Amino acid sequence: MIGWCTGLMTRDEAIQAARLAAEWQGWRWYEPVRATRKRPIFSRHTLWDVRTGCVRKRCDFQIIIDDETGKVTEKHYYPR
Repeated sequence: MIGWCTGLMTRDEAIQAARLAAEWQGWRWYEPVRATRKRPIFSRHTLWDVRTGCVRKRCDFQIIIDDETGKVTEKHYYPR
């Protein structure tokens, strides 16, 4: 955790957390990046959905981050 556990994350903080998670996984980071704040149905927590390489039809990978804690909750890699 980088230090944003006391409140909601900014878009830049979500992207930075996703970048660190991608580096830890050994995934190559592709631009452009799309970061969207979402609130799932039946959930009190908001989440950040960060995707890279979004110019093409599919993204290269997706990282979901809890907005309040800054923890990565899901990681998905989409091979070509």
